[in-house]
Amino acid sequence: MPFDLPEPGAPHTVLFAKIRERLNAVPFEPFKIITTSGRAYDVPTADHAGVVPILRTISVADDNGGSVEIHALHVASIERLRKRRRAA
Repeated sequence: MPFDLPEPGAPHTVLFAKIRERLNAVPFEPFKIITTSGRAYDVPTADHAGVVPILRTISVADDNGGSVEIHALHVASIERLRKRRRAA
């Protein structure tokens, strides 16, 4: 077999699957990905992220044209993104 696939119950595999579920959820709920380095990446819409299953990576883009590739091994947690309050 050319690739060593991760164990199905491994923590990074479970988090990867949860990210895929969140991206496909209807209605979509914004979330953020926290990495093992402590950095957080906001995913305000499903269009801001995508997954590459064979590489086990998550691509996250921002509104300024920047993007980052995160390997599933470096995802520490996923948190709900708090909605911003509108100025009164």
